[in-house]
Amino acid sequence: MSARRPTILLITVAVALLAAAAAVRLVVAPNVTKLPGDTDQTVQYAGEATLLDGKALQSGDTAHALRSGVPVTVDRRIRVTSTHGDTAVLEDTMTVHAGKQSLPSSKTYAIDRESRKGTSPPASTPAEPSRGALSSAFPPGAAQDDSYTYYDATTRSIVPVHYTGTARREGRTVNVYEIKVSAPVKDPATLEPLPSALPKKLVASLIPGLDSTARARFTPTVLSALPDPVPLSYLGQSTLVAYIDQQTGIAIDQTVSRKVVAVVTTAGSEPARPVPLLPVNALTFGITADSMKELGDKAESAGLKLSLLTVAAPIVLAVVAVLLLVIAFLRRHRAPLRTPD
Repeated sequence: MSARRPTILLITVAVALLAAAAAVRLVVAPNVTKLPGDTDQTVQYAGEATLLDGKALQSGDTAHALRSGVPVTVDRRIRVTSTHGDTAVLEDTMTVHAGKQSLPSSKTYAIDRESRKGTSPPASTPAEPSRGALSSAFPPGAAQDDSYTYYDATTRSIVPVHYTGTARREGRTVNVYEIKVSAPVKDPATLEPLPSALPKKLVASLIPGLDSTARARFTPTVLSALPDPVPLSYLGQSTLVAYIDQQTGIAIDQTVSRKVVAVVTTAGSEPARPVPLLPVNALTFGITADSMKELGDKAESAGLKLSLLTVAAPIVLAVVAVLLLVIAFLRRHRAPLRTPD
């Protein structure tokens, strides 16, 4: 009986190690890839803007109504304010700094902590209607295809995400995704400071500065048929290119181009059609070199942790378990030594 005890012990330890390997791979590893409840990250961007000077516009000074090439910096903070099981309430705040002017905006999302897609918010928690779409983050091991959709808060629309290939950023391999949006502005916070109408005389003074296609639409007949004041609607247009770390889902690099365009709906002898009048704001910016390096270092650290938990640890545990089983097998079937008579 005593000779069999080491063999039984080896088998027991091996089985325990195999169970531990399975637990690490199937339970611990998925929990590591979930969006942490203490997520709080700030990223800096830099670029330029075209800004509407409302006072100059209202006074009829159309030559100075738009300020182009204004240097801007952008601070973006993404933080989880609470978690509810597999749902995280995430606050995405972006502040644009143009000289002494600061333009903050903040949106709240309820997202699935594993897929990073929008989901139903907890009771009594107001959130953007982003269900089923990405908004502020990609998941680890993001798919290399066009299967994702993206929620745009300015237009409150969900649009396709296009996978365009791979690249390198900060020594890491990244997936490149492109997102394009063109839809009516529906965000109340964006619409609130914008004029709902302009005097017809002011609209007429802006027409010479339009492109040839738009100018051709504003014939004298069309212009005379417009009410006074002329109602305005707004079109939100944006292009985002995201460079997402293949392993961790961290956006190491990103370029953003956004603008809001005032639109006039013309009538006259033709069916009514919207005609762009002028951009009321336009932003083009990208992640700064310092932030890119910081995000690359974060992806490197998180990737190492993921590799240890999802690959290395289960393999090591399984290999040790197999070795113990081999030893147990050899002990069990070893030929007994014979002693001479």
